[in-house]
Amino acid sequence: MLLHVTAFIIQMSIILPFEIAVAGHIGSLASLLFLPHAVRVLSVWLLGPKAFFALFPASLFISYFFFRHDYDPVTLLLITLWGAASAVIAFEFLRFMNLDVYPKNAANINWRSLVFAGCLASFFNSVGGTYLKREGLAPAEIFELLSRYLIGDIGGLLFCLIVLMLILRYHRLTRR
Repeated sequence: MLLHVTAFIIQMSIILPFEIAVAGHIGSLASLLFLPHAVRVLSVWLLGPKAFFALFPASLFISYFFFRHDYDPVTLLLITLWGAASAVIAFEFLRFMNLDVYPKNAANINWRSLVFAGCLASFFNSVGGTYLKREGLAPAEIFELLSRYLIGDIGGLLFCLIVLMLILRYHRLTRR
């Protein structure tokens, strides 16, 4: 929960102001580098579906604190619920399709499957988030919002995975 909230605070205080300055209002609806998506994906990957019970309260806190004035309470709750559940839905869908991407042991991690599951979670999140935020947007803005969701979620996931990889490599090198 703390990582999710921290990633979102970094998102809102560093990345979002820059995006709003460059892209305007649409930048406030979906980021091009959304770090909390990586926390959602990695949490579900490591903990399984029960990660939802940590992600949803953290997302609810974030939504209430930052977005309570932007949406009506029901829409805000649905956006929060969908965002917190998107990674769980993607991982469980893949397991249903006989592609279990959950880690079996630490020595044999399939990173491609993890990234694929994260991309699928991004797809689910982008479709649901765009649908819930579509009111008052022109058709071209809806397509841009959908694209920003996809790019932002996947970009945030890849950015965090690269940072984690570099940290782990540095840790291995200094441990010797």
